[in-house]
Amino acid sequence: MKNLELRDLIAVAFFAALTTVGAWISFPLPFSPVPIALANLFVILSGVILGKWLGPLSQIVYLLLGFAGVPVFAQHLAGPSVFAGPTGGYLAGYVFAAFLTGLLAEHLPRFSTAKTADIGRLAFILSVGALVIYIPGIPWLAHVTGMDIPTALIKGFIPYLPGDILKIIVGTMLCISLMAQLPHMMKLPVGRKPVRQLETEKVKAG
Repeated sequence: MKNLELRDLIAVAFFAALTTVGAWISFPLPFSPVPIALANLFVILSGVILGKWLGPLSQIVYLLLGFAGVPVFAQHLAGPSVFAGPTGGYLAGYVFAAFLTGLLAEHLPRFSTAKTADIGRLAFILSVGALVIYIPGIPWLAHVTGMDIPTALIKGFIPYLPGDILKIIVGTMLCISLMAQLPHMMKLPVGRKPVRQLETEKVKAG
């Protein structure tokens, strides 16, 4: 990762804050220890918009704040005990999801007018990111609660799919809107210079 600029730090802090707000917008389920939260929408968006390094960094900042005792998690919880609880695996998945969406988004064309194929690829990327959160989340839920994996899937995965689909649709629309309204900002993830600019700098330096 290159040296961070001021706008990189602002972007990282901004998405850490968005994830916090998303976590606060949560609804407990009577049959599951894992609440429905809006946080994972901003997790997957952080990777697409900030890139494969700054996106995960924003989630690491979010997790460190919670670990330090700042009530940034769902239901305004905080502290190391949250990581040891049933949602600890999902929180760890935030970092991996942001990285993977950022990595995949590097190959996504960013145009002021998005084509149908580009929209489909963007939706696929966000879907992959949303699913990655469950990879550490389900086994850890099963471990902490004593459930078997099938039961953990029923209580910690299946009920959340409709909400995830809605978040993916909203996330895709938000990204497409940014591409249309702010094309100069969305050509590359925040903090990365366009290839033409790099080539121009090399010529000037030469």
